[in-house]
Amino acid sequence: MKIQVKREEILKVIQRTQGIVEKKSTMPILSNLLIETEKGGIDIVATDLEIGIRDKCPAKVLEEGGVALSARKAFEILREINGEDILIEKENNNWVKITNGHSEFRIMGIGKEEFPTLPEAKEATLLTLDADLLNKMLKKTIYASGESDSRYVLNGLLFALRPAAKNISLTMVGTDGHRLAIINKSIEANNTGLKGEQSVIIPKKAAIEIKKLLDEGDEALSISLDKNHIIFKRGNTILLSRLIEGNYPSYEQVLVTTHDKKIALNRDLFMGALRRVSILSKEKTNAVKLDIEKDKILLSTSNPDMGEAKEELEASYKGESLAIGFNARYLIDALGAMDSENITIDLYDPLSPAFLMEEGETDYKCVVMPMRI
Repeated sequence: MKIQVKREEILKVIQRTQGIVEKKSTMPILSNLLIETEKGGIDIVATDLEIGIRDKCPAKVLEEGGVALSARKAFEILREINGEDILIEKENNNWVKITNGHSEFRIMGIGKEEFPTLPEAKEATLLTLDADLLNKMLKKTIYASGESDSRYVLNGLLFALRPAAKNISLTMVGTDGHRLAIINKSIEANNTGLKGEQSVIIPKKAAIEIKKLLDEGDEALSISLDKNHIIFKRGNTILLSRLIEGNYPSYEQVLVTTHDKKIALNRDLFMGALRRVSILSKEKTNAVKLDIEKDKILLSTSNPDMGEAKEELEASYKGESLAIGFNARYLIDALGAMDSENITIDLYDPLSPAFLMEEGETDYKCVVMPMRI
């Protein structure tokens, strides 16, 4: 294999693989990416056996072939090397030479036949979504999903599609059992093969990689679903992920919780106060107490090993006094996913879940379970 390629173009493609390749895998090949020639350029592939990405990069193919290279080292070399045109040449025994101007690198590669093939997925449903819309929905739900939870289904996002008249209802839900974020949007039903309701659970890692891809620009993204996989396509980039099997929790039951207390306050001021007070909270719980009274909230924390902190915040509230505790990080994460200047918090009692909502945004809710204080 021998190719000549523009540094910026191949660097951009290889950068997309960095979050997918396994860095501590028992299979060393998974820390590599595959570079393989094709007509008019090269294919670059990375996978951890659950998620895979395939991207195309224009290149001048001088000799056909392919090789697997360390994803991290290839990225570091191409990031630091000077010049515009890069020559990548596979030599004997899978050694690969990367040259440009006065710089030359030789790194050991692996034969392309050892690289795992991406799972074949038969596309059954195709839906094209606005990039900004999907990006917004991911931003507002990813943070609430689980991290290595023993309940495996919580390590992903629920992605539910329901036909509704001329539109499609798209619901995205994330929860780790202590908090829940849900957003629902109505989208145009053009160019869709959706025949009925369809719900799948997307791994959190895949959702994060999709969001990174969406952050690059506003080009629409198409989604294909089959029994075991979800496939995202944008331009020359294809990201494929296995779906999480299992039944997602019945989140609807939480959403009908009774509330009789409503607090309105400034999002940034509340988030800032939470950050400051939680500095002295216990690291494991991040517990912060909220004493809610007429038109004010007193935030406080007490840690026998560190000290205590208090801060008073103005708020619009006319109900009975209430003391309730929360994990400050859960509240900060929820507030960080919001865009409105003002937010509301709906409460019932110290043991019932709190609902955080943005002013003027009825399609998004975050539910946070309180802590005993």
